[in-house]
Amino acid sequence: MSSTNYFDELYGVTEERALNFWASHLHEAIGSEQWSQISDSTGVYLASVLGHFCLQSVDRTELLSSDYNPGDHEFRQFADLTQIAELMMRQLTSAKNPLWMESAGAHILLYAGFFQTQNKHRHNINFYSAMGKECYLMAAVGKREKMMKRVATGFNQYLTHLADLHQHLRESRYLIRMDN
Repeated sequence: MSSTNYFDELYGVTEERALNFWASHLHEAIGSEQWSQISDSTGVYLASVLGHFCLQSVDRTELLSSDYNPGDHEFRQFADLTQIAELMMRQLTSAKNPLWMESAGAHILLYAGFFQTQNKHRHNINFYSAMGKECYLMAAVGKREKMMKRVATGFNQYLTHLADLHQHLRESRYLIRMDN
């Protein structure tokens, strides 16, 4: 059973619900004016990145193992920012894999953006911001070239948006919302 079906059956969380959750909270966190600037392009992409990670079960031990070697057409998982830096160095000296570069960029959005508070004392966020931008530029091929370049162009801004989203969710976790 795929991890997405597992979450759907166990918790009633579907890909659509996860996407809607992240998009609506990102909208709340950054405000309507900024959301209107990105909602039709990269806003939904950012929400889908967070939705993807919340629906994926990851074995950190496997990711850190020297035996972990996903295929060229698989979305590569990373345990932390250090692993991304190591892959980036290998990619600069070998044939580039656009899917892995998008994956690395998405992981940087997650670790250096959404989890920035936890990582800013261990890692240079500006360094990873520049690396994330480069990852998306390296992923800009084929049908997804335009979107990948958009994400690369606004990468610093998106890290800030995701850090704001994390803070917003932390501050509102005790609020009870009445849906009418």
